[in-house]
Amino acid sequence: MALEIPKEDAGSITTIRALSHASMEKFVSALTTAPLVSNPHEMAAHIAKRVPSISTDQLTRVLSTIYMLYHIRELAGVEHSQFLDDLMDAIRRNPTLQLPEKETPKLRSLFERIMNIDSLNMVAKAGRLQRDGERLYCSAKILSDIRPVFGSDPAIRPVGAVLTHTLKVRYHEGEGRDHREFHVVLDSSDLDDLGDIIQRAQAKDKSLRGLLKSAELPGLDA
Repeated sequence: MALEIPKEDAGSITTIRALSHASMEKFVSALTTAPLVSNPHEMAAHIAKRVPSISTDQLTRVLSTIYMLYHIRELAGVEHSQFLDDLMDAIRRNPTLQLPEKETPKLRSLFERIMNIDSLNMVAKAGRLQRDGERLYCSAKILSDIRPVFGSDPAIRPVGAVLTHTLKVRYHEGEGRDHREFHVVLDSSDLDDLGDIIQRAQAKDKSLRGLLKSAELPGLDA
């Protein structure tokens, strides 16, 4: 698979390359023994004291990149060795990283360790399961407008008007996760119904999270 390294993630890779052997050992050890944490910001707060050579801001950025790589690999469904090959190829092609050929084996070895942590594999798997559907929600907005109602002569002032609200939902579809959208026209009553449905879903979400907590099961939402 073809990978591209965004600018912000290239900075994280540069930070990883600059770590001393001792710092890398502490970093990998901290991740390996950390509990299941689905958010890189929470993970940074959890392990920061164990890797004092990396500032909290840098650590958060590095972990965000690592989590992203785990999720990409999980969603792509490729072998770990193939993903490493693709990752190293993307790093070599990135002009801002300027990776010398002689450093490639060492960096590949580092990423082989970083990308082989059981808890992060589980977090990535949970993310895939959460997104395992034909369509994935992306964003939504509601456009409200007034529609005039004319009589038989459109040149005469409208006899009245109606209020309409158009729900615009954007979603991802298919293996390529193409962006698509659909529109639904709502009236005031529909808005009330939709609000009630969302409030009920939020109440169920809160109840189920309480159930997870009582069962001592960590929530692994992406």
